[in-house]
Order: sequence, then structure tokens, then C-alpha cells
Amino acid sequence: MPAPKTLDPEASMWDLFGAYLRFFRLRAGLTQDRLGSDLHATGSFVGQIETAERHPGEEFVAQFDERLGAEGLLIATAFHATRLTDDQPGWFDTFAKAEAAAVRIRTFQPQVIPGLLQCEEYMRVLLRRARVPANTIDMWVDRRLKRKPVLTKTEAPEYWAVVDEAALLRLAQDKVVAKAQLAHLLELVELNNVVLEMVPIEAGLHACMDGAFVLLSVPGKGECTYAEGTFEGRMSTDSHGVSEVQRRYDLLRADTLSPARTARHLRDLLEGTA
Repeated sequence: MPAPKTLDPEASMWDLFGAYLRFFRLRAGLTQDRLGSDLHATGSFVGQIETAERHPGEEFVAQFDERLGAEGLLIATAFHATRLTDDQPGWFDTFAKAEAAAVRIRTFQPQVIPGLLQCEEYMRVLLRRARVPANTIDMWVDRRLKRKPVLTKTEAPEYWAVVDEAALLRLAQDKVVAKAQLAHLLELVELNNVVLEMVPIEAGLHACMDGAFVLLSVPGKGECTYAEGTFEGRMSTDSHGVSEVQRRYDLLRADTLSPARTARHLRDLLEGTA
């Protein structure tokens, strides 16, 4: 049996919740599988909560507290964890941790420049157009900027991005932000670990018309996918689902321009902003 993962209760309030959960579970003499079964869940679900990879809803928190005799401590801890992380929902926190640990990242974006390739000016314009309050914009931009060193750290992951030409054409309509963003992209594609390819409009309908996604290769977790909507994101390690996204991504790349031709297109657009 593998040794239990080390917990760091000082990392965040959800990590503290996980540490408390493990303490009360062990005190009750329960395995993760047994506790999960008692609550009509799985041992894996319990383990992911203990390591703060997943955040339980109110109903599960109450059930954990009652089953383990925590006398309200788990409920109180979860309450404060939720309050302190309202700016970064649990589903995004899970993705951000996986992104930071990944050795390979592949993504397709049909409408916007991928997040790790965005410059600050572009981030702010997108949020302002969505009528996001000014103080929230600052918070979200700060959060996004903190993710960007993923591409330039010592052991940076392979990063493969496919962007639809439509996203670049929309960008080009705002010459001020386009100049900053296109120059930023041209800097990033010079990195050895970054590959950017464009799906031209002339390709017509393609294999990934369903929308954006990210494929992550994470040591110890294998391959997983992430898809984000307007208000929520979802990660999955389901082998069938991951295989299907990988298959579609491979088909999509058959329709893309090469990295060199994509870079030339970026330079042409940048010249148009002069």
C-alpha cells in the first residue's frame, strides 16, 4: 500500500480542512474507502479532499462533520475556506495546480488567445468588455499573471497551443491592444518549449468545433482534460474522454498552419498596427 501523501495545512484553508479531515478520519479508525462508502462516495474522492485537490460542497462537509464527530470544526473550516477563496473557485484552483505541475500542456482556443500567452493589456480589455468591476479586474489579472512563469521556469513544460484565426482577426480590430499582444506572442514563440499554430479560416469546419479545451500531462496523475465555461470549469481524468479529446486535437493539427507560417502571420498583423 502506498504511503499517504504528506499534507501541508499551512498552504491554504482548504489544505487545513484536508488535514483536519484526515485527523478525524484516522481518529475514528476509518480508511478512505470506508468513509467514502459510508457517505455514498469513493475513497478516491475522500483522498482528493484530504490533499485539497477537490473541495467538498456544503452537504458533504456536514456529513463528514457528523460522521467523524468533529463537533462543527469541519463546517467552520470549510466556511472560512470558501470565503477566502471566492476570488478563485475550487475548480480553478484544481486546474491551476495541475497546470503548474504539468510536463506537457496542449490547448485549443477558438475565440481568445490562450491564457498563458496573454499580455496584461489584453487581459484587462477582455475583462472590461465583460463589464467586470474594476477591483475584480485587478484581482483576476493578478491571478492570471502569477500563472505565466509556468512557461519560463527552469523545468518548463512543453506547451502546444492552437488558436483559431478568428481570435487573431478580432484582436487586430483593436490596434492598441493588438500591438502589445502580437509583440508578446512573437516573443513567446521564440521559447524552445512553446509551439503556436493557427487554424486558418479557410480550413472551414474542423474537428474541434465544440469549443476550447486544455490537455495536461501531469506526473503521478497521467493525462487529464480541462474545459471552462463562463462560470465554471471542469477537469477530467476519464480515459475515454481524454482519448477522444486527444484524437480530435490530432485531427485539428492536420488543419493548422506550421509554427513558422503562424509566426509570419503574426508579424503581418503586427505590421498592420503600425
